[in-house]
Amino acid sequence: MAKAGKPSGQTSRAQLAEQRRQAEAAARRNKMFGIAAGAVALLLVVVGVIIALGMNRDRTGGGETGGSGYVAALQNVPAADLDAVGVGALPVTPAQPIPGGEVQMVDGKPRLLYIGAEYCSFCGYTRWPLTIALERFGDFSGLAAGQAPSNTGMIPTVSYKDATYTSDHLVFKGYELKDAQGNDIQTLTPEDEAIARDHGMQGYPWLYWGTHTSGTPFLQPFLQSGAMPGKSGDAIAEKLKDTGSDEAQAILGAANVTTAQICALTGDQPGDVCSAPGVVAAKAVLG
Repeated sequence: MAKAGKPSGQTSRAQLAEQRRQAEAAARRNKMFGIAAGAVALLLVVVGVIIALGMNRDRTGGGETGGSGYVAALQNVPAADLDAVGVGALPVTPAQPIPGGEVQMVDGKPRLLYIGAEYCSFCGYTRWPLTIALERFGDFSGLAAGQAPSNTGMIPTVSYKDATYTSDHLVFKGYELKDAQGNDIQTLTPEDEAIARDHGMQGYPWLYWGTHTSGTPFLQPFLQSGAMPGKSGDAIAEKLKDTGSDEAQAILGAANVTTAQICALTGDQPGDVCSAPGVVAAKAVLG
């Protein structure tokens, strides 16, 4: 009887050993699967980071964006620096007169219309002196830092898309019709669309003064010099403090010219702005 029971015990032990072997094998498989799953998850995280960085690089063009302090700097350029530069060192392109044109009045104030796009390199330059000039007549809120592409690098700039402007002397409306990728982001009102059509708008940027239009940016020679693309906005704003720098001569000079043209709309108000030496020098050039 004892002999007859022994094979049964050996079979049980063999079954237990086989079960243990299978359990250990399953544990090893689970461990390897866990390691593989962890590696896949880590890889997905790395890929996600790379994609995010790539998307950000696409938006900024791979250049150094730096900070956004330059936006505030554009809104607070000292009058003494503007006066020291005068018309600057670049050729001036005055606004083109409209035969029989009249200043457009809104709520008893003259109106200035700007139409641009965030992808437009000329717009990227033009917003620097335009913003500086407009800040002498009122105040922006909601200006956003941005970059416009050019053939030689990204141009730090601002966007008027979400900005509002308040002034006792002037009504300003700024459009950004397309974003940096060329997608539609704003639409002209029917009235402003008619103005652009009737007065021959052909590209960006375009300004309508009522009596004049501006289709050629003041800073075109500066754009061609390659002095701004690829630099941070903060670095360029710092250069504006040196009134002899190329940046100050171009941007502050154009700001004075723009200011002089706005003074023609406002009847030389406010007086302290429109009689400033840098603005008077610009008026002499404009004629």
